[in-house]
Amino acid sequence: MKSLTLSALTTLALVSTVSAEALAQEEAGPTSNPGGDSTLTQVAPPSVTTTFSRESGPPVDSYLPSGSQSLTDVNSTKSTFDLNRGDGATLSSKGDPNGQFIVEGSGVPSAHTVKRGDTLWAISGQYYKNPYNWPRLWSQNPQILNPHWIYPGDRLRLRIDERGSIRPRTVPEQTVFLRNYGWVDDPERDAMGELVGGPDENQMLSFGDDAYIELDEEKHKDMKIELGQELQLYREVRTMSGEDADQSGELVEVLGTVRVDRYNPKTRMVRAHIVEALDVIERGVLVGPVPRKFLIVPPAQNEEYQEAHILTALWPHQFFGQHQVLFLDRGSKQGVKPGNRFIAVRRGDLWVDSLDIGGYGATIRAATEDDRDGQIEDLKTDGPEDKYPNETYGEVRVLEVRENSCMAVVIESSIEMERDTILVMKKGY
Repeated sequence: MKSLTLSALTTLALVSTVSAEALAQEEAGPTSNPGGDSTLTQVAPPSVTTTFSRESGPPVDSYLPSGSQSLTDVNSTKSTFDLNRGDGATLSSKGDPNGQFIVEGSGVPSAHTVKRGDTLWAISGQYYKNPYNWPRLWSQNPQILNPHWIYPGDRLRLRIDERGSIRPRTVPEQTVFLRNYGWVDDPERDAMGELVGGPDENQMLSFGDDAYIELDEEKHKDMKIELGQELQLYREVRTMSGEDADQSGELVEVLGTVRVDRYNPKTRMVRAHIVEALDVIERGVLVGPVPRKFLIVPPAQNEEYQEAHILTALWPHQFFGQHQVLFLDRGSKQGVKPGNRFIAVRRGDLWVDSLDIGGYGATIRAATEDDRDGQIEDLKTDGPEDKYPNETYGEVRVLEVRENSCMAVVIESSIEMERDTILVMKKGY
């Protein structure tokens, strides 16, 4: 039995050898015998050569994501990391031949409405093809205070507009921004129109939604509406009026920014896209250009003496400090111009002034060096305050001027300013 098995194995080996030689002969072809006998052939021995070449094929780690592939060029300053590189969506633009255009369409939509179960991780993986890129999504949505907490109905910005961010990325130093508030003389008079509707079934509008704006019937004739123009959505907050300054202006709350996409002068209708939402936007809010950015202007020489009082501030605070924006009750009619400096002055003893809060117990003390028990002595609190000199403790610089009011910023303050602070503009200072 063993001999039969050995014989069979030998036969199989011979067959395999012959088959391999025949295959090699068939691939290599016959080689003529030097003796001229064409019946004799010589089979060329098989030769296998393996060549590794960078140009012959893709790199060995090409199956990995681009950010995980080996970096072979040591002089390269950047990797091949590229999000969503397989997205072949194209952009389309519309506009006039003078260069004003709106870009539409993108592989990533402009916004996403959060649904139950959504996370920044999942949303980043869905749109950016990389869940690890969720910090980018968080940075584009400053309204999200905690990245672990997002709620159904929230609108998330997925990409920056092709023309750049809605606000300039780089601005001059010492620029003052009014993010949630603005300042107008008369909200109704300065308004260009109001938001009256939208194409979607939403009562409350936010970033990424479209809206319909109806321009004022009389004022729209003198308005210059351009494609791509940005306007503010706002509502009245409170009136700023001082003792001697009537019609000082109105402080309005800025709810968002819209971009003009279409305009029909016959119907006075504007189709706009909400590119910024600071609060809930509803139908009926006013639309117009609200100043929201002011540069810190250089000091200007004061031409006359003026005293001013604080009308209000961006927030209803009782105390004000450095870098806060204030509204004063003096304007161009009183000779105030941008760059003028108001100095905060006071007279008196701050410690004595604070005793009203402490009551009678704050004005006495125990006589510790008296041998008698329980001796109390009064503290000196009746100094001649009317003879004390004026002390300066802060500076306020005017940024912009209206007729009877002005906007200013607190440049420096050693102690807090209050609403009854006396601000003095000295002539020639």
